[in-house]
Amino acid sequence: MEPSAEAVSITEENSFNGWVLSDADKPWWKIKDGIITGGSLEKPVPLNTWLILEEEYENFELTFQIKFTGSEDKEQKNSGVQVRSHYDGKHMIGYQVDAGPSHPQRVINDGLGYWGDIFDEGRRRKLVTAINQTELKASIKQWDDWNSYKIVCDGRTIKTWINGILAQDFTEPDPKVPANGIIALQAHKGGKFLVQFKNMKIKELPATEGSTKWGDPDMSNGGVKKKKRK
Repeated sequence: MEPSAEAVSITEENSFNGWVLSDADKPWWKIKDGIITGGSLEKPVPLNTWLILEEEYENFELTFQIKFTGSEDKEQKNSGVQVRSHYDGKHMIGYQVDAGPSHPQRVINDGLGYWGDIFDEGRRRKLVTAINQTELKASIKQWDDWNSYKIVCDGRTIKTWINGILAQDFTEPDPKVPANGIIALQAHKGGKFLVQFKNMKIKELPATEGSTKWGDPDMSNGGVKKKKRK
């Protein structure tokens, strides 16, 4: 999908300037000619790995294209984009707009895969599955080709489109769940694969008056469940 005219690029040609990448995550991420690549075809990703945008956002429109390279086998191969999230150096907490192929050992959404789901990473750990799955399944290229994403976070609503098809129209029921935070790219642990992102652009939208922020004393942590990171 085409970004709004006011949208600005959040990637450079060959630099992660503006992004945060820990020493543990550096081996799993590369950027060349404006294309970000996560994961590996030589060895499995041992732990979820993150590339984090330095600036925090509340309401915004984010557009990008995403592609997976690999092969179908029993290992999990998926990715996603964290929005309105928090990272404490070990744990990622917040909404993840999912992406990724299905595989023979686990049928996800009748073969659609993880595409278009929203997962509450490290918090309530609830999965909201994509809508319009029949149309999405016919449109999405599972492997070796680009799919276009648009994510709009506005107020307590998160809407997403894949290849122009509405995949989510989600409203957070708890007003105390933070409505701001980081944006981060994920390569999921478990398999040998590459996930690539390009043409990433963002347009910031006006903030919502009275919205809950990370660190507010009365915010809801949603039952955060922290996992050990080796």
